[in-house]
Amino acid sequence: MRVQARILAVAICAALNLPAHAQQTAGAPEAAAPASAEQPAELDTIVVTSTKREELMRDVPVAISVISAEDIDTAGLDSAADIAPMVPGFVMVPLFGSSGYNPVIRGLSTTIGEPNVGFFIDGVYMPSRAGLDFMLGDNIQRVEVARGPQYALYGRNTFAGAVNFVTRPPGDDWKGSARVGIGSDGGRKAEATISGPIIGDRLYYRAGVAARDGDGQYENELTGGRLDWSRRRSGFLTLNAYPSDRLDGQLSLVYEQLRDGDVAQRYISNNAGFVARFNDRQQFFGNVPILTDGFAVTPGHFDRDNLIASLSLHYDMEFAKLTSISAYNRLKLDQLYDSDYSAAQIAEAGTSGTQKQFSQEFNLASQGERRVDWLAGVYHYDFEDTRDDISRFIATAAPLGGVVSDNRERTRSNAVFGQATWHITDRWGLGLAMRYTSETKSANVVQINLPSATAPAGSTQNIRLSSTFEPFTPGLSLTYKATPDATFYGSAVRAVKVGGFNTIITNGAITPDERSFDTERSMNYEVGGKFSLLDGRMFLDTSVYMIKWNDQIVRSIGALGATLNVNAGKTTSKGIETSLEFRPTPEWTLRGGGSYNSAIYDEYIFPLVGAIGGDPDLSGKRLQYGPAYTANFSALNKRTLDNGWQWFTRTDMLFRTSMVAVQTATARIPGSTKFNIHTGLRKNHLEFTLWVNNLLNDKAPASAVFISSPATMFEFATRQRPGRQLFQPLVSAPELRSFGIDVRYDF
Repeated sequence: MRVQARILAVAICAALNLPAHAQQTAGAPEAAAPASAEQPAELDTIVVTSTKREELMRDVPVAISVISAEDIDTAGLDSAADIAPMVPGFVMVPLFGSSGYNPVIRGLSTTIGEPNVGFFIDGVYMPSRAGLDFMLGDNIQRVEVARGPQYALYGRNTFAGAVNFVTRPPGDDWKGSARVGIGSDGGRKAEATISGPIIGDRLYYRAGVAARDGDGQYENELTGGRLDWSRRRSGFLTLNAYPSDRLDGQLSLVYEQLRDGDVAQRYISNNAGFVARFNDRQQFFGNVPILTDGFAVTPGHFDRDNLIASLSLHYDMEFAKLTSISAYNRLKLDQLYDSDYSAAQIAEAGTSGTQKQFSQEFNLASQGERRVDWLAGVYHYDFEDTRDDISRFIATAAPLGGVVSDNRERTRSNAVFGQATWHITDRWGLGLAMRYTSETKSANVVQINLPSATAPAGSTQNIRLSSTFEPFTPGLSLTYKATPDATFYGSAVRAVKVGGFNTIITNGAITPDERSFDTERSMNYEVGGKFSLLDGRMFLDTSVYMIKWNDQIVRSIGALGATLNVNAGKTTSKGIETSLEFRPTPEWTLRGGGSYNSAIYDEYIFPLVGAIGGDPDLSGKRLQYGPAYTANFSALNKRTLDNGWQWFTRTDMLFRTSMVAVQTATARIPGSTKFNIHTGLRKNHLEFTLWVNNLLNDKAPASAVFISSPATMFEFATRQRPGRQLFQPLVSAPELRSFGIDVRYDF
């Protein structure tokens, strides 16, 4: 379904954008505000809690972006993955659709193991790449994105940054809302929320349910049906209790169910680098192509059930506040897909299992204005991952074999952390943060190599591994308040991401000492400034950074020929980020953000590249999935018409330059520019919203990844082709233009 631009009689307003809005004091009941509600005029009063204490954003020596509930509503942000384009220097790359996102901040990209950006809901860590695109909606009060390492306070894979989704507390009045919507490509949504007091001044509740379905934008040419369909359901319950003036608590339950079809992806052939040894081309040069058809796969599925439960307790001790955060997360995954991405019955792959985690944190933070502000805490984390993985050839290709593995992995971690800021004078402040962690990882893997033409009986390996990591991460910051409206800061922070294991090996053999890889480390240097201008109606935030990433985990070749993860890379990432918000009048909010980043390998030798005719020395190459430039611009206008209706219009422009798609930096994902428009009318309790996403129908591929094609392997083995391409681009289709209408009723 398509829309002609001439029928869209809405002006595109592009202006500067920083996603940041005021936050109310934590623990106090908050009522949901409609899209037309006025925001505070003084932007320098924005409060954030990314440092685990309430602070004015202008005083925090960290580059932070805040996306409010109003942003989520007026910009039509449906999932967590939609947040990234609203933040300078942040991209989310769907390598395999919803099942494998790669979040990248400041160019620090990795597709190996756990991500470099940590996602949290109310401080509860989300442990899987497969759970990073959870639904948003009326349950989210704000999203805080802290760019740069946050390991000292957050731990868990915050090597490049942390994203914390804060759920909305109940209001002190009984109220509710219902919303329904329809859109292109079979899009439909329905959600309802209700909140209010249970016991006046003591106990409040907030509950809601939501459903969002879509029939997909692409056809499965094998079946004639839709390919990328999706069914999502979610529900939440929040209870806030205030049993005394000193004690308050919040119980939060969030459940999400996802049922997805297949991803619109397919392999393309290499276009260069003929190697006589393999009698075929082994490299791809230039931009990967735009794919909008030719998707023909045996139908598969990706099912996800995610339950998050957390209990937060706060006790005011006058001189300090004691906080306890207990959390439980259960993520169940079930995926099966056609791994050759073709109409032929050649290969399939998938995973099924359950991840469980429990965490407990206690922290004590000073209260009031003091010469030294401080926070100290302890943290316990227990994670179990039990899953079965398969990757096998089927039907007439079955003689090529495959691998089935039974995986039992566990992580147990204990940490102590702290932060202190010494206000040397009214203008100068010196901050120190640290975290010491003792973390033990273990893996018990049974790998079964299926019978094949070369090994009719197959084989079984039992792999038991265990390693303990004890990283210490200090950080130092200096702030200078030049004027009441201008704050400068500088910081030097050490970051780590603990190592892991090489368990599943599909080629070559491996020595015992190659089974594990060590901790990655980086030093992060940042200088920035935050400025309140025009009597608080404009807020400017800018930062310059340089990152030295050592012991980087990269792909390499082991002593016996196996492809392994090893600590053999070094990278320097440097850049600048700027964001601005301006409210010239109560009716207008103008925002903008931009970034430049250069993330380049200093050292990386990949012998496999030499085997396919390239230069194995990748020093000087840009890292994958890190665009050099990003920009986001938006304008929000709200006004009351003569007939009493309130009208709002929001336009967003989201831009990034091209991204490297393979370690050799020869193939690129083209740049992308998207325009979104949302406009609505509201009167009394009723609201209508019209929206168009990707107005100009930008068709840049969503992602591309280089892996072995089972179809090419089978064709070579059966002499249907004269040579073999070891690795080929697997290219994802673009997200095309979509549009719809929503109706909301508040009561």
